[in-house]
Amino acid sequence: MSKTLNEIREEIDAIDTNVHDLLMRRAELVNSVASAKKKEGLQIVQPAREAAMIRRLLTRHSGPLPKTTIIGIWRELVGAVALLQTGLSVCVAGQENDPTAWELAKQYFGSAVPMKRVGNAAEAINSVLEDETSFAVMPWPEQGDENPWWGNLFSHKDLSIITALPYGAENIELASRKVLILSKIKFMDSGNDISIIGLELKGDIRRDKIKEELETLGFEVLDIYSAILGVQGQNRIHLVELVGFIRDSESQLKKISKLFGDNYYNSVMIGGYPAMPEIYEDAS
Repeated sequence: MSKTLNEIREEIDAIDTNVHDLLMRRAELVNSVASAKKKEGLQIVQPAREAAMIRRLLTRHSGPLPKTTIIGIWRELVGAVALLQTGLSVCVAGQENDPTAWELAKQYFGSAVPMKRVGNAAEAINSVLEDETSFAVMPWPEQGDENPWWGNLFSHKDLSIITALPYGAENIELASRKVLILSKIKFMDSGNDISIIGLELKGDIRRDKIKEELETLGFEVLDIYSAILGVQGQNRIHLVELVGFIRDSESQLKKISKLFGDNYYNSVMIGGYPAMPEIYEDAS
């Protein structure tokens, strides 16, 4: 016998109560974890673990509830509790007439986390350096940018790219409107990652040549963004995306320095982002 409308509503109300109880219990446990991390001197906010959690949920998910909704629910949970733990805040580099970066940041950090807009990338970087905000939402690199913001990461080595937004947008139109998150938090291994290095070379070496050379060391190059450095344009800087989490980065950078010989000038580990499963299968 089919259930009446009132019976269905009563069952939904019971589920809502159970969900609420579990959410409150989860928040209590997260606070306990935060206290334990502080005692052990561990990083409280861990985007890598959060990404791994999202992957696990997406793997087991089924039914009519969209995957994007699942991500939104858990990102809201993470953001709300992280705010209570650390008082974190966010600045977004971008113009008011382009709401994309702001919307992506709000989806990722949640509605409880304070956010402010700054006019340009330099202001956003300074905001994090001066501890005015915890995270900066930065534009995705563009090929041929004459003054790329990521060039600052060659000298500000206490800053790292820690994730990319939105999750799972690699193969859809929105991928051309992605952003990167910058912080003093270290980029950590999530189990499936894209690492980013900064490479400064003398002269005009083609990107395909750089790719070929890096592949001789066993790297899989995903993409390379290049820009001229300095007024004279003698050196060029390259932001290189590599598949996988780079362990023992100092050793790997030494190998890269030898790879390019006299053309080599400098290299730095810039960070990276978790590679997420495609979640927009139905968007095409």
